[in-house]
Amino acid sequence: MGGWIAPYGIELRIDLFNAVMLCLINFISLMSVLYGFYINKKEIDGDKIAGLYSIFLFCLSGFIGILVTNDVFNIYVFLEISSLSSYMLVAMGRSKSSLTAAFEYLINGTIGATFYLIGVGLLYSVTGTLNISDLAPKISYLQDSLIIQSGLIFIVIGLSIKIALFPLNRWIVNAYSASPSFVTIFFSGTATKVMIYVLLRIYYSIFYANSLFIESYLTHLLLILALCGIVFGGLLAIVEKDLKKLLAYSSVAQIGYIILGVSLNSKAGLTAVIIHIISHSVVKSALFMVAGCASYTTGTTNIENLNKSSITPIFIILGMGLIGVPITFGFVAKWYLLKSIIDSSLWVPLVIFVLGSFLSVIYVWKVIERMYLKANQEMKITQVPIIMLLCSWFMITPIVIFGIYSKPIVDIADKISALLQ
Repeated sequence: MGGWIAPYGIELRIDLFNAVMLCLINFISLMSVLYGFYINKKEIDGDKIAGLYSIFLFCLSGFIGILVTNDVFNIYVFLEISSLSSYMLVAMGRSKSSLTAAFEYLINGTIGATFYLIGVGLLYSVTGTLNISDLAPKISYLQDSLIIQSGLIFIVIGLSIKIALFPLNRWIVNAYSASPSFVTIFFSGTATKVMIYVLLRIYYSIFYANSLFIESYLTHLLLILALCGIVFGGLLAIVEKDLKKLLAYSSVAQIGYIILGVSLNSKAGLTAVIIHIISHSVVKSALFMVAGCASYTTGTTNIENLNKSSITPIFIILGMGLIGVPITFGFVAKWYLLKSIIDSSLWVPLVIFVLGSFLSVIYVWKVIERMYLKANQEMKITQVPIIMLLCSWFMITPIVIFGIYSKPIVDIADKISALLQ
């Protein structure tokens, strides 16, 4: 940009990976805006709605900036832009819990960004460059440097907080449950996925993920944390009584699946990760749309107050996608991750993978059972606006289409994994 040659100038770079991520993030953003027209009027004070959309666009700009920049420091700049606006979006809710969640999010987000910035500073102190393409060849000769290794550790810790990797996940549960539905839908499909993109970009594009330090220590640590996230996320979702918190704990488990694929440090694992990112982004945003519909009709997201209604079949299909039932996109994602685990001959992760899937069946069935068999007939029901239902049904379309015909997405994921490795 500005006519300066890299690495001195700020470089923007588009390749297949961030092009796919850009399409995904903008798709989720568009659906969030269309869905939120009516529910925003119900959950947010009228004089704040104009400001809400302005801050939303600011946050989206930050995410897009993170995806297109080819500079590790400018990732931090755009990270702060998206983070500051994210805290404000969470605080837009009418309840006091929104302010508490926003403050907790701010503290965690600031710590994560600080760790990331320290890591970038350590890399710059040795290499003298911030350009990702320029960093990669220089670091390839400095893999054994303690400063380089320390920089990577700081970056991974900072991004783990932003990703909400177990046990650094408390903020995501409170932020998702206390935010207005529009904000939760937007965040669930974008925020953590963009941070995972940054982790993959740094992990593979800069460090190649083939150094002794990464293979011996970092991948094992990520593997352990991912497995813990799958188990504890699933268990906490089972005992949760609030639908939004249940889905948030489910996100902790699904993030565990994604990081499990990263920790395999293989092309097959990376392909599974790309597919899972796309699948989970769409499924989870759609599930929070269902939670928003439940909130609109009953005024609460307490599972005890759920009723059989027009959103019930939507939740069933999306729940199947979350579990990984055949003919859904979630099945494709889990199938490729399962294959990559078996190819790596990791039997303990295989057992945890199966256990996590079983836990997801339990907490999804808990909600379906309440809707069908134990509905609260005394609860007053408000009709869901047609646009909210249409958006929810439309989100199901790619889940079913790519579940039946997954070749285009799998081919793209294969090309991205080859590009990164």
